[in-house]
Amino acid sequence: MTGFDENPRPFRRGGRIGPGLKPGPKRAVNLRIDAEILAAAKAQGINLSQALEEELRRLTKKARETKWQEENREAFESYNRFIAEHGIWSEKYRRW
Repeated sequence: MTGFDENPRPFRRGGRIGPGLKPGPKRAVNLRIDAEILAAAKAQGINLSQALEEELRRLTKKARETKWQEENREAFESYNRFIAEHGIWSEKYRRW
């Protein structure tokens, strides 16, 4: 096994991690939903599949971002300490 095989990066596309911009293949699933909210959504013509997909995309994106921030917190803190100690290299060129 090479080093690349040991740490695969699933769903990586063009610098992004996660599902692509285009919808993937559909899959039938069974869900249990509160009857009242289901009736209200149907009465308003809400496409349940589309609404669920959009919300799942939003939630999974947020979870990936949170995980990435947590995994990189030490680097952020290190960078902020460096800037606090040494300043910004371009400070002398700023005109504001």
